[in-house]
Amino acid sequence: MDQVTIEPDGKVRATGSLGVCVKGAHYFQKHLGSDPTHVARFTSPLLRTPYGWEQISWDYAIDMVADTLLADRQEFGRDSLACYGVGQMTLESLWVAKKFFQGHLGTNNICSNAEQCLANNAGGHELVFGNEGPFAAYDDYRSADAIFFYGHNPAINHPTVFQRYVRRNRGAVKVVIDPRRTATVDKLQADNPDNIHLPVRSGSDVLLNLLFARHLLDAGALDKEYLGRAVDPDGLEEFLRFVAQGPFSVDEVIPRITPDGMPHEEMRSRVLRACRLWESDRVVTTSSVGINQTVGSSGVASILNLHLLTGQLGAPGRGHVRLAGQSNASAELAMGYSGRLLPFRMRLSEPAHRAKMAELWGLPAWQISPDQGLPVASFATSERLRTLFVFGTNPARNFPNLAQWRERMMDLCVIYVDSYYNPEMLEYADIVLPCRTKHETSGIFLNGERRLQYMESIEEPPFEAWSDVRIVSAVARRIAERLEGSEPPRAEELSPEEIEELVARGSGDLTSRGLDEGFDYPVDEYGEVLSEAVWDEIQTASRGFYNEFADGAGRPITLADIRRGEGVQWGGERRYVRSDPDGEVSFPGVFAAERHPARLHVPPPERLVPFSERNSRAFVLITGRGGMGPKSYRRDVAMFNSATATGEALWPEQNSVYVNPVDAERLGIAKGAQVRLTNDIGSLVCPAEPSEDVPAGHLYLSFHPDRAGTHPNVLTSSEECDPHTWQPLLKDTQVDLAPVPRP
Repeated sequence: MDQVTIEPDGKVRATGSLGVCVKGAHYFQKHLGSDPTHVARFTSPLLRTPYGWEQISWDYAIDMVADTLLADRQEFGRDSLACYGVGQMTLESLWVAKKFFQGHLGTNNICSNAEQCLANNAGGHELVFGNEGPFAAYDDYRSADAIFFYGHNPAINHPTVFQRYVRRNRGAVKVVIDPRRTATVDKLQADNPDNIHLPVRSGSDVLLNLLFARHLLDAGALDKEYLGRAVDPDGLEEFLRFVAQGPFSVDEVIPRITPDGMPHEEMRSRVLRACRLWESDRVVTTSSVGINQTVGSSGVASILNLHLLTGQLGAPGRGHVRLAGQSNASAELAMGYSGRLLPFRMRLSEPAHRAKMAELWGLPAWQISPDQGLPVASFATSERLRTLFVFGTNPARNFPNLAQWRERMMDLCVIYVDSYYNPEMLEYADIVLPCRTKHETSGIFLNGERRLQYMESIEEPPFEAWSDVRIVSAVARRIAERLEGSEPPRAEELSPEEIEELVARGSGDLTSRGLDEGFDYPVDEYGEVLSEAVWDEIQTASRGFYNEFADGAGRPITLADIRRGEGVQWGGERRYVRSDPDGEVSFPGVFAAERHPARLHVPPPERLVPFSERNSRAFVLITGRGGMGPKSYRRDVAMFNSATATGEALWPEQNSVYVNPVDAERLGIAKGAQVRLTNDIGSLVCPAEPSEDVPAGHLYLSFHPDRAGTHPNVLTSSEECDPHTWQPLLKDTQVDLAPVPRP
């Protein structure tokens, strides 16, 4: 495990093989050992009153939260409550929050940041393999012959993995599939001019992958032996027929995916080189938010199709690597943070799944509501919600349909759990609960290679801040006190009609003893819940599922195992190993015992159309991390999420929108000129920056904050969602661009 220390000169020293991500280093440099009066922290719980914000005690704050949840549940029903989690929550806190809100309170309006960024990676895996668990490891980058990045900029978003794994494999040819020329393209082409950039039109990923599949089919490069053992034969026949008969040849696809202004022959040359790389012995791919928010689950599934067609999985240097940044998004996926999922990806629509989860949580089966919760995309428009519990994120900045979100939050009781003073959220929150920061919290994180790692706290908070686990457990037990002596009849004594009536009575279905015992975890001398008890509960519950938290030999992973060295990968170092050339290969579903072959995914017709072909407006807007250009890199790596905690000194006065010079000249837009971006969602004004790094017909605007409050989310919509995961396809944003006349 990496150890972080602060030297007398204030520099951060990290030991271990992974080191510290640059963003994390800036985070530690800013906070460790600093004067707490200079840190914009919430120092006590806060309550909104008619006279302004009032500091209150923790005891009173827990009273207020418990009473609010009970009152709204009593009057408006359990569907009136909602919880939104964040990737900085530990695995323990994600489990405890899910158990409390979905299990005991019975609301399925529970989701997290993963539903907006990483859910479609899980969705693609489920479409092809039947479960969301990734099968490759970061070390595969080091032994690959070719590495493909789909809509992904790891030089900025994942600099540690990029430096220590990707760039150290100088022999592999790297292919970046991205409309923009990003810092990743610049660095890789500086390493080796033979590395390839495919600046395809936004929304072209599935079409490009079908071109790759057609090339493999025509070249006779399919691994027929592996396909015969590992893939559903009917699905294989259907997919190969689809690829052979469709307009997916190089000459048919190139004109559709090549941006205006780029010669087709140049794109054709690059694409053919990339096609031949798929015939290599070892190919690794990576996708991240870019493809997740454009073509969604079908996009990820189209990548996994190629791995099956070529047998590129189950061995070093072969597979699809999931990168999820400095967050616990993989744990959010495993814990089922979606309005239609239970932990371990069980489905709410399945009565047997609800009964299984209720058993694990010690609840009657009817306690878990069979009604699907809301997609996060609908939180801003639903009249169902009355109370919103938010952990560590900023809906006033980070959510699509931003104007609607801000308007909706004015009608909700917002309970806001965060560490840092946030003036935007103070406009909308009603109760603020100060939580511990990452360097003050101990807990388990699950990264994109299935590795469970324990994050040790570096220091105690300088004032009274609680962990998320402690907050949720305290609220649950305070509700138990309010309901003392209240016990619903046993399930076997009730008819379905009586259960429905009981649930409709507000709190008549809640059990005082269940809430008290279910959240009575051992604590340390400061009152903080100990990880071991929660982890043991999670590990026991995981047994029998696709992602049972056991090592490669099937031994249960203990907290001591996780804390030792660099953590433990559940399922071992490698999944889907091709060790038996004569036997059939099968893959688990939700339950490990439910084995089945993989199924090649045939994408729906709408995923075969680049955005520019169906764009009702002039431009496709791309958003992402940081600025562009030669001087932007140092500023980019200093950012930490939405820069609430770090990077404020580096905020620009106003973010610029980057536009291709051909488009800028056509519209009469000079460098620095004010322009207006408009669509049906909203509009914003900002300076323009002509740049050849953005293809014609596309615009780029950073989602990092600036001093002028330029929020691209006033333009992004959450109306179009992936049907498999409900993740909003935010990068399918269409806008018009016009210069603002000078006054």
